[in-house]
Amino acid sequence: MFSKPYGIRSQVERLLFVLALLSVGLHGWLLYQLIAVRDFHSAMTFLYLFSLLPFSLFMVSVWLDHNPDYQRHLSITDLGVRYRLGFMQREHDFEWEEVERLVISNHALGFELKNGEQHAVALDTVNHAKKLQRIRDELVQIAAAKGIAIEITQN
Repeated sequence: MFSKPYGIRSQVERLLFVLALLSVGLHGWLLYQLIAVRDFHSAMTFLYLFSLLPFSLFMVSVWLDHNPDYQRHLSITDLGVRYRLGFMQREHDFEWEEVERLVISNHALGFELKNGEQHAVALDTVNHAKKLQRIRDELVQIAAAKGIAIEITQN
């Protein structure tokens, strides 16, 4: 349904990018201090190593962009639903024929399967109202076509 996970980059990823840029600037300043002052302190070493964290997380994010099999995602098709809730977590998939009830709320989708399993997919990372409405409309159309009970809540 979307070309990227949930179709957008989350605000956390944007913050991570800013922190990575600040980390690179801090590295430059620390390197200058080390060369110019020629003084080696354990506190400076700790700060230097700690500042590698945002940059490392940013590099992992870039790697995930090129290896989408590990990303969280939500794919809704005419055949069924496939989703992964987080990094390196198991991917779940099921066909529409297995779904008994569909619960649509403002922040989550709930699928109750005929075998008693329940699946919930949070939509908190989708912060565009048009995309949320598109997801809801698609699900309502598919559920109506497949004869699935729908419950729409406002929480």
